[in-house]
Amino acid sequence: MIDRRTIFPDSSQTLLFQKSNNNVDIAEFNGEYYIGLRTAPTHFASKKTKLLVFKSKDLNKFELDTIINLSSDIREPRFCVYNKKIFLYFFQGGTKALKFESKKIWLISKSSNSGWSSLTDIHLDGYVPWRVRNVNDKLLLSAYYGKNLYNSKHKSDLRLFESSDGIKWQPISEKPQCDLEFAEEGEFVIDRDSVLWGTIRFEGFGGALVKAEKNNWSNWNIVKTDYKYYSALLFERENEVYLISRRNVDGKANRFKSRTRNLLRYSFTKKCTALFQINKEKMCIEHVFDFPSTVDNAYAGIVQTAKNEYAVVNYS
Repeated sequence: MIDRRTIFPDSSQTLLFQKSNNNVDIAEFNGEYYIGLRTAPTHFASKKTKLLVFKSKDLNKFELDTIINLSSDIREPRFCVYNKKIFLYFFQGGTKALKFESKKIWLISKSSNSGWSSLTDIHLDGYVPWRVRNVNDKLLLSAYYGKNLYNSKHKSDLRLFESSDGIKWQPISEKPQCDLEFAEEGEFVIDRDSVLWGTIRFEGFGGALVKAEKNNWSNWNIVKTDYKYYSALLFERENEVYLISRRNVDGKANRFKSRTRNLLRYSFTKKCTALFQINKEKMCIEHVFDFPSTVDNAYAGIVQTAKNEYAVVNYS
């Protein structure tokens, strides 16, 4: 664990951090590393929430690059490098601490010789971005519909969108990739064989492993599991697919028929951030090891720094 005062030595930068610092992502662009993170009084929605973006040349010392303040909650910062620019997507929530209010997805971008752009609305109101990837010179975005997520009015709609400019997005198919109840956090990665692998979190009812064959990424084969892979991050190494997510040390997330009982039990049991590997032949997820982590944790970001070497950021 690295104390934030070590990598953000400027006292004015340290003062930017509030009590709750989470929702992290990282990317490399033009010889520099960028970290985006949410800071707020608590983990819950607040009008005091800010999105901080830092940059570094060596992953050792960071300097502040920009601050985003919408006087409402901000979550899910997602970087993507495309067309000689770095894109940063995030969604705007509400201000009520006990409500999950997904309003808009915003975008800012930056080229090698410019500062960050002004806010751009990508017109996916109500959706929550989960991952943006550059695939075959086209952007793919996984997002789920977040309105009414925690009540019976929720309409499940988890899907992939595509774009050739990062601003205008279209769904890859008429039907969502998953419309099962409470489906969210649809993570995905494309392996060297052009096969899509993914995970889904079913809030209150475990999760799922996903596979979609080459040239048929809209058709997801969903294999449910009683384990919940919370804040999932997938990456590929030598044609093997790995997953970083939160792991419930107490075991299965789906133990009861009651969604409320599952949620309450999950809230009061110990978790850690862990590395898993996708077993492609058996279509299952296998635990590899746990990262140093404690209390509320996970939501990792990853960047490749050399051949078969990676830097991982997460929060505890």
